[in-house]
Amino acid sequence: MSDEREPHPHDLMTTGEAARVLGLSPDMVRLLERDGRLPAQRTTNGLRLFRRGDVEELAAARARTARSDGSSPALPSSRARSPRGGDGRRK
Repeated sequence: MSDEREPHPHDLMTTGEAARVLGLSPDMVRLLERDGRLPAQRTTNGLRLFRRGDVEELAAARARTARSDGSSPALPSSRARSPRGGDGRRK
């Protein structure tokens, strides 16, 4: 008998685990949390934990966006901040 069980939407994931599911960098996952687009809980020592259901919902939205316009998966209605200006130079 196996100890493995089906993942539950309320299971918690670390930033790295969420990044792998989303196909993003951990820094981008932190940005999504900071901007309020991916809710997180914090442990007493500050570790971000994400609900599996929230991560999978965002992953599905990214996949739908990519399929609808043929582009690579994007973040729905997001404008990622960059340390570079529009011309590619640092601000």
